[in-house]
Amino acid sequence: MNKENLVKLIKDVFSNANTRFIEIMIDLIELQSNKNKDYAMVDMPWRNFTTVGDALEKYNIITKGNAPMKVALTYAYKQWDSILKMLGREEKGNVESITDKLKDIAVYSVIAIILNEES
Repeated sequence: MNKENLVKLIKDVFSNANTRFIEIMIDLIELQSNKNKDYAMVDMPWRNFTTVGDALEKYNIITKGNAPMKVALTYAYKQWDSILKMLGREEKGNVESITDKLKDIAVYSVIAIILNEES
């Protein structure tokens, strides 16, 4: 199924959803799937957040408890910080645009929801 058909299918189920919102959500799913190839494993879908969280707890860099979620929120925060810097200096971004960073924040937010539910 291509993205256009997927948008139509979702629109059929959620008729009041904004089409552009649906397109962005599909793009976020694709982004998370693509990035997961580099960071996750089949039996450890949140591997990056777990291993980084374990290391940060081990060295007392973050407080104990729900470390993977804290890592996801920290990753989102670094993107916010970068966006605010870019906006303050009227910069576009050399590697990632503000839109790219906002997409990362959205993905990290959903991951944080899942990690919070799993904790």
